[in-house]
Amino acid sequence: MRILFLFISLLFFFASSSAQKDTLLELRGNNTIRVAHQTIKQTKKNDKALLTLPFLDDFSQYTHYPNQSLWTDHNAYINSSFPINPPTYGVATFDGLDSIGQPYNFIPSSYGIADYLTSNPIDLTTIVDSVYLSFYFQPQGNGNKPEAKDSLAVEFFRKRDTTWVRQWSSIGSTNLPFQKIMLPVDTSFQNDTFQFRFLNYASLSGNVDHWHVDYVYLNDNRTIADTALNDVSFITNNYGLLSELSSLPWEHYLTDTIGLMDSVMNVTYKNNHSSSYGIFYKYQVVEDNGLGATIETYPAINSSKVLAAYSSISEPQAVYKNPLNDFTFPSDFNARTKVFQIKNYFNLDNGGSIDSLVKNDTVISYQVFGSYYAYDDGSAELGYGVQGVGSKLANEFDIKKTDTLTAFQIYFTPVLNNLSAESFRLVVWSSLNPETIVYQQTVPSYYSPIYSATNEFLVYPTEPVILTAGTYYFGWEKITANFLNVGFDANNNTKTKIHFNAVGVWETGSFDGSMMLRPVFGTIDDPLVSVKTSDAIINDDFNVYPNPANNTIYFERIGAINNTEYQIEMYNLSGQLVLNSITSLSNKLNVSNVNNGIYFIRFINIETQQIITKKIIISK
Repeated sequence: MRILFLFISLLFFFASSSAQKDTLLELRGNNTIRVAHQTIKQTKKNDKALLTLPFLDDFSQYTHYPNQSLWTDHNAYINSSFPINPPTYGVATFDGLDSIGQPYNFIPSSYGIADYLTSNPIDLTTIVDSVYLSFYFQPQGNGNKPEAKDSLAVEFFRKRDTTWVRQWSSIGSTNLPFQKIMLPVDTSFQNDTFQFRFLNYASLSGNVDHWHVDYVYLNDNRTIADTALNDVSFITNNYGLLSELSSLPWEHYLTDTIGLMDSVMNVTYKNNHSSSYGIFYKYQVVEDNGLGATIETYPAINSSKVLAAYSSISEPQAVYKNPLNDFTFPSDFNARTKVFQIKNYFNLDNGGSIDSLVKNDTVISYQVFGSYYAYDDGSAELGYGVQGVGSKLANEFDIKKTDTLTAFQIYFTPVLNNLSAESFRLVVWSSLNPETIVYQQTVPSYYSPIYSATNEFLVYPTEPVILTAGTYYFGWEKITANFLNVGFDANNNTKTKIHFNAVGVWETGSFDGSMMLRPVFGTIDDPLVSVKTSDAIINDDFNVYPNPANNTIYFERIGAINNTEYQIEMYNLSGQLVLNSITSLSNKLNVSNVNNGIYFIRFINIETQQIITKKIIISK
């Protein structure tokens, strides 16, 4: 069971000398949505056509903000990592963070209305019969429990006196299954500009007091008994084909192509309808970010399972499991990186006619072979760390091939206070008992946590270290006493690979999940992952020149549409941000005030959140 502390609890925790254990905390911020917010902030608001019935949104989309054609605001966070067993893939999450992923108020005691999710105006002047609004909701999920004083509420806008009228609310509680709510829309609200909204009361000082809303449906000719949801759906898009690992370098994969494959991929389907259906399921693997050849379709012939009314099944689909299947990624000894698209989809035995939303019958995942080893899915639901001067934390990896360690990728998450002035040193152990150190930073080259302005891992370079194939423990030793918080993925459980030392003895991690710390090998750039936006696949890149540069760096976009905007970040080898800019039309960067040295430039596509990293030398 996860242990989560609110701010007041943390104060007691930090004051106690006996609390020298590894700890989970709620996140102070949500970096995933910060870059995406700039797209909305900089997009001119266009007049939207008045909506008509039916109104339906299950939040099965590729962006982290609500669909602007349906909703007026964008405080809620659209995701599939926080809910537990939702009706359909994707939910709207309510918390104590604003639309750019920061606390509404940094004062720990602050409290009040946090997020809104407000519909665009809907025309209810030509309805046939009774109008009902229905939705599903869940407290907590993979996040933080809303307290009894916290609540989620729904309000309707009454045009005649321009007031918002409370129609429903629920007080905070510990984790519960998703519940369905049916709300009648009486004649006093039926006009040409009807609106409804969700809102939550929460602590305003962090990523706490979570509520998750799914499948919002407004229509006429309904009754209070209209509780069947005419939909069969996936409930997540987080699927992979490797055993335990979520990623590793391509050349390392080639050393054991069979042993690294998972035997099966467990895929979950959910029937929200009152009738049973047969689901005909398949998955495909497609090369080159989904733009290349289809190299696997399983099963080759139609295969189906009966999905009973109001039930879920997790169907194991063979990956490398003889005699059912023997799939491995095809060997390509000329490649250094690879990205494969994993496409899961299904049809119903009646052709899918009951589905209200066919789009959630297909989900896309990606298998990335880049420069690093990883267990996590890239999304932090919690924070993790160990308290105390000299405390140590490590992530265990079985390295498959002799290679040169060049960096760590770490995703630090702010909790309570900004810890960017604290310090730690990177360490690599080949054994923890007894401790055998194969690399550690020395004075004065210690690092401090850097908080990314996007949902990305930042690179903390090491001196080049040749590691022979074998088991290693990658982590840090704290130099200062304050709690150092790293992102924690609650959806993939590799706690047996997490090790901490708070009082002189190494112990195994206490919580289910994965620590977001990755060892990086070689000098290759990580490959790009295509993101589907509308019907197009955008896959961009940059040429950066001259290199070395003096006062000006020029860059040339490859494969991007002309009006694409990018967040540009430049980091030094200590991981410190030295330049931050947004550009769309300009193709140059003024670095006249930047000292000589080696730097990393990151181009973040504001629309798709793709990240391109380039190394540059400045020499004047």
